[in-house]
Amino acid sequence: MFHVVSHNETEKVYVSQIEDVALELKKDFLKDTVNNTITQIDRLRASKQEVYQLNTDKRLERLLILAEDMSEAAFVDLYEREFQMSDDQLWTAYLFDHETDTFVFSTEANEKMMSRAEIEATLATKVVIEKGTLTGVFGVSYQYIDAIIQSDIKEIIHHQTYENDAYIWVNEVVNYEGGKDYAIRRIHPNLIETEGDYLSTTMTDVVGGTPYLTELNGINRNSELFFSYYFKKLQSDNVSKKITYAKLYEPYDWIVAMGVHLDDLDGYVSQVREESEKLLTRMVLNVLLYLISALVLGFVLIYVIMEHNLRKSTKQLLKEASTDPLTGAESRRYGERVLAHQFDTYHVKKKQAYIAMFDIDDFKLINDQYGHEAGDQVLQHVVTTVQKILADDGQLIRWGGDEFVVMMDRLSKDESIMRLDQMLYFFETHPIELEMGTITLSLSIGLTTFLPKDRGYQTAVKRADSAMYESKQHGKCKLTVSC
Repeated sequence: MFHVVSHNETEKVYVSQIEDVALELKKDFLKDTVNNTITQIDRLRASKQEVYQLNTDKRLERLLILAEDMSEAAFVDLYEREFQMSDDQLWTAYLFDHETDTFVFSTEANEKMMSRAEIEATLATKVVIEKGTLTGVFGVSYQYIDAIIQSDIKEIIHHQTYENDAYIWVNEVVNYEGGKDYAIRRIHPNLIETEGDYLSTTMTDVVGGTPYLTELNGINRNSELFFSYYFKKLQSDNVSKKITYAKLYEPYDWIVAMGVHLDDLDGYVSQVREESEKLLTRMVLNVLLYLISALVLGFVLIYVIMEHNLRKSTKQLLKEASTDPLTGAESRRYGERVLAHQFDTYHVKKKQAYIAMFDIDDFKLINDQYGHEAGDQVLQHVVTTVQKILADDGQLIRWGGDEFVVMMDRLSKDESIMRLDQMLYFFETHPIELEMGTITLSLSIGLTTFLPKDRGYQTAVKRADSAMYESKQHGKCKLTVSC
């Protein structure tokens, strides 16, 4: 009887430990993935705005040259021809007389008198051109750029794949007080046919819960939350409990969320219990013959088996959390811990490390032209190649999308530069063979190191990121050093 009670108590303790460890790792994975998606949106917005600002500046240069010797009347004709309404509605442009405050021309269908500050507030990129009494303001609106970004993010999320049928979805809040039609389902890989439908906080799941109300309340309180509800599995009609993380992206009023079903955890726990029951049967028989020896041996066997199963499951879950599932590079969550540790080592032992950030030039064009499956193959090829070049002298971290961070703590500055130059040369001289054709890749790289003034590893990463964008601005396929 003592054996049976002890076994049952031990089983309860270890099963509880397994459930706790698995649940925490799942929650870390959900939170990291949602935050990476939001970071990807922010970077895409900054990149798009930079490109459109360059385009706007170029058009201003062209107009200044054309308008140099024109009369005001001719300039009005030129301005109207340049910015007549087009199908893509790229440009937002106004031309008004700054002495009389009257509009001469506007691309807006329902124009109304606005101040220059009000006009410019609608534009993500903007320039001003003046000709006599005329002042023109033109650029690309936030609305236009955000519509393109939202379409790109939708395409990306639809093509992402994760283990255990996990996926990301997005709802847009239109009324933070809740109720009927409080939000619009913008992106949902498991319910694509319902994208664009309105949602209500009174909607219930199969057990009568109100997940949308729970989610909105949490968003209103803290802008993020973990919660559970019941929902059907991906590409299936089976319903089970999900653990979900949701976070508000304020610029778009988007709730970006990700969830995983808990069935795999239940299955593992059942397996542990079955093994424990079999072991218990053998132990009861042994008690009849070897009471004292079986008592000691039973505790040892139970502990060893349970501990082995716990260590095995924990090790597997930790491995999944520290590795990017698509490319095999280290995950951002794990990489941030590595960089933080390296930064602490630098301050305590003065041991220097070199931090590089790179991305794949024109990666979006590859996705657009060849498809996201080809894009995934390119990412995997780049990671495999860079890992071979780094060997044991550096760690490769997938930072987000097609951006990667390389941490080199065994190489000098010159050796680090040589290794990065080797990466540039290899991709430039070794095209990759895809099913759709052959393409030549190139990288834009920024390199830096920890500096005494840095308050954390994040400062060095931002410096490497700026150096990487400087490489892009100077023709791509380059290395820029900022040490």
